[in-house]
Amino acid sequence: MTDKTKYRNVSLSHETYGTLQQLSKVLLPGATLSISKTVESVANAYQEKLKNNYDDKPIQS
Repeated sequence: MTDKTKYRNVSLSHETYGTLQQLSKVLLPGATLSISKTVESVANAYQEKLKNNYDDKPIQS
């Protein structure tokens, strides 16, 4: 049984699901990620990019 305190569920359009299927094959060469891990990987990469962009900006007062 899934631990409801750790996981959430999302609904995706067929088009988005297809995009994730393609990404799942290229994000980690030599392996195919699950759709869940693909979403997690893309979200983490985007979050890191935003964090890096934010860290590069000078603090304004």
